[in-house]
Amino acid sequence: MKRILLALFATFGLAFAAYAAKDVKDGNAYVKAVDTEQFLFQGNPLGKNMLLGSLQELKDEGKLTGVVLRNPDKASAQHKHLLKVIADYLQIQAYSGDGKNLQPLTE
Repeated sequence: MKRILLALFATFGLAFAAYAAKDVKDGNAYVKAVDTEQFLFQGNPLGKNMLLGSLQELKDEGKLTGVVLRNPDKASAQHKHLLKVIADYLQIQAYSGDGKNLQPLTE
């Protein structure tokens, strides 16, 4: 029984890691604007402070050089401003787009 549970948790952990990894490609973290002052990143809605912490951790690991807002047309001016401030604080680039056509994020 212990082996079955261990295998189940290991499988779940690997699946989650694969799912979460798709939000970071080529050094860019892909985020989506959702509720007021919240962003969807790695399957979780995060406020500005939690997003900053997550991106800081990735930058410290050497995995992050930029952040991309996936849905700039649905994002508010506040979302764009917050993401730009976070990127400036972390000294990384801020983009908008779908991954193929990245444009510098403008407020």
